[in-house]
Amino acid sequence: MIMKAMILVRQPVFQSLVLLLGVLTLVHAGGCRQEAPQAGHAPEASFQPDMTPMERLPETRMGEIVRRGIDFVGGWEAWAGKRTVAYRKTTIYFDSLGNEQRRLVQLHQYVLHPSPKMRIEYEDDEGRKILLINNGEQAWKWMDGERVTSQQDQNHAWNSTFGSHYVFCMPFKLTDPGAALTYIGQVTLPDGQTADGVRVAYEPGAGSSAGMHTWTYYLDPDDGRLLANFLVFGAEPDDYDFTEYTDYKVIDGLHLPTRRFSYQSNAEGEKLLKVSGYINEDVRFDAPLPDSLFVLPQ
Repeated sequence: MIMKAMILVRQPVFQSLVLLLGVLTLVHAGGCRQEAPQAGHAPEASFQPDMTPMERLPETRMGEIVRRGIDFVGGWEAWAGKRTVAYRKTTIYFDSLGNEQRRLVQLHQYVLHPSPKMRIEYEDDEGRKILLINNGEQAWKWMDGERVTSQQDQNHAWNSTFGSHYVFCMPFKLTDPGAALTYIGQVTLPDGQTADGVRVAYEPGAGSSAGMHTWTYYLDPDDGRLLANFLVFGAEPDDYDFTEYTDYKVIDGLHLPTRRFSYQSNAEGEKLLKVSGYINEDVRFDAPLPDSLFVLPQ
């Protein structure tokens, strides 16, 4: 089953999931401006659902770039062999001066294959115990053991669970059916590094955010490592997010990003205000996760 694309409900920058979504979420500050699509760089999509994920990638330079990125992580077979994952995620929030303001620690538990499911547990700033569950089709939220059903709470449950899952599963999500990929050429990132840019949007019918969000992922042209991403999730001045990946670790045969930082950006893709940081720790694949973790609590 392919997870529906994420719905982002507009919120203030400091509370938007900045998509970690940064959840793994177009960088061109200073001299790093995005190149315009060139001839022959039109979106390549219309993937057939009966194709294997790697077969969906085109036999072009763009397809080669994405394959290199997947190989850097450990390859498709190694990823497909992981059935579940559990990890501790720490989100760091920064104030307008870039100083650490507070931290939020969560336990994430996902079923990765064959059908995605997600569970997130944590204690919020007010000491309330929060539980979010996503069974791949719907998401629910509980607060101190009681289910909350407002539209805002339902949106929070879906955005947080799917957003975190989406970012954790990069670059493998670039092979999803309906992912329209465009190679935008090489750009210079804020740290001066050259990167290959691959933009991804979602075709109508590919999920609930089709036509709403556009991501650009920047990969190292030598080894395929994911360096950064740029997310456009609206048309307002603060509807842009730039995330850079700063740390990698080899965990159970997979070379995974474990730390990233998100910045408020703009339509030009500049790296502006530092908003949040994300640290993944105690990552355990194939942890025993019973089905009861992903059903409605009684």
